[in-house]
Amino acid sequence: MVGFNYLKTPSHERNWKVEYEVLPEAEFIGEKLTVKNVRAFTYSSEGQIESATYQDRIYNLTGLKEIWYGISHFHPYGLAHTFLSFGFDNGEYLAVSIEARQEKGEAYHPVTGLMRNYELMFVLADERDVIGVRTHRRTEKVYLYRLKVERENIRRMLELMMQRVNSLYEIPEFYNTLTDNCTTSILKLVEDFSWTDIYLDYRVLLPGYSDQVAYEMGFLPTDVPFTDLQKRALLNPARTQINDPSFSKRIRGY
Repeated sequence: MVGFNYLKTPSHERNWKVEYEVLPEAEFIGEKLTVKNVRAFTYSSEGQIESATYQDRIYNLTGLKEIWYGISHFHPYGLAHTFLSFGFDNGEYLAVSIEARQEKGEAYHPVTGLMRNYELMFVLADERDVIGVRTHRRTEKVYLYRLKVERENIRRMLELMMQRVNSLYEIPEFYNTLTDNCTTSILKLVEDFSWTDIYLDYRVLLPGYSDQVAYEMGFLPTDVPFTDLQKRALLNPARTQINDPSFSKRIRGY
């Protein structure tokens, strides 16, 4: 069975789970970014998808001001999901979550993620979807850090992310737990990270520890001890409700 998997080719034509059915697209025109199929799902109190809503949104790049790094711990020993969120001065956030695209009846497992069982997918969504489902429905421990990155580099990162979104829309690729997962797919786009930084540091391959790497490399504030910074970054679900229009502001404690 394992040998057969390595003969498989990636495809967009599978019986996908609802949350993975629709691929996003992106287009830059001047100072505007148009994103098609921004996921904006709502969830019931039991954690089930209540409405599978997608929206086309336009973002003003002149207002792009910050980038956030999120880590959602779903299991001990560093097993976690990471994501980025781009913040604009009008209060909007565009979350980018790189995930294993699953078919109906499938469940994610790191081992099967090594065997061409999932395609690679960039989910573009609002924070109430990407963060809220983890903090409020799955009750995962989620940390959110504002990165120390200059505005021009934030824009460059966003542009590179959207290029990957479009390339995956055109040509499917397989997800891989080690080489093409939620964290390594982000770091491949960061010039400061070398091949050895990405693949020879266990804290990258176990994303729950990746915030320590970001701290050591100066992408996080270093004026306080890392443990204090980590405590500040831990999100408190009690600050807001998952469907609160001010979710992004309140989950940060503003």
